[in-house]
Amino acid sequence: MSDESGYMQFLAEARAGGQAGMGRLAVLVWERLFPFVLRAIRNRDAAEDILQETLLTMLRRLDSLRDGRRFWPWIYRIAWSKVQDRRRDRHRRGLQVTALRRRAQAGDLLSGPNDPLEAQVRAETLQQIAVAVARLNCRQRDILQLRCCEDLPYAEIAARTCTSPEKVRIRFHRAKESVKAQLVGCP
Repeated sequence: MSDESGYMQFLAEARAGGQAGMGRLAVLVWERLFPFVLRAIRNRDAAEDILQETLLTMLRRLDSLRDGRRFWPWIYRIAWSKVQDRRRDRHRRGLQVTALRRRAQAGDLLSGPNDPLEAQVRAETLQQIAVAVARLNCRQRDILQLRCCEDLPYAEIAARTCTSPEKVRIRFHRAKESVKAQLVGCP
């Protein structure tokens, strides 16, 4: 069964809640979108993250797709939106790093925040993040540390943790979602 003729059947199965249809549809989307996203991002790990987020969005919003024949433009739009989000985040982080460098050069960071309220808010935020990370299971906490703090690629994390890159990606995503849910739920 070819990609073009088979996706409608998999789409129908996925909409009906069939796990096999969802799995086959996810494989088709991954195979077709990975080169597109990789060319746009030029980072294999980031492309895999974006595709995972795209697949999750696809599964959550599958019922909103009115015309199954418009599936490919719809899924490409979702992926492109995720690529743009990633680019905006990188740009924002770059601006923040630049601002921090300027403050460091001016000596502002050595003395800490000048405003006592800003210092208190920062300390409370860091405490909330530390508590949320501490609540993760050991595997998630280790993967979060290796990915975020040491900036290791999934393949290297997999080698260090004796697991597959796919499991590392899944655990990293779940760890991020868990921390995010805890922070959103904080008073």
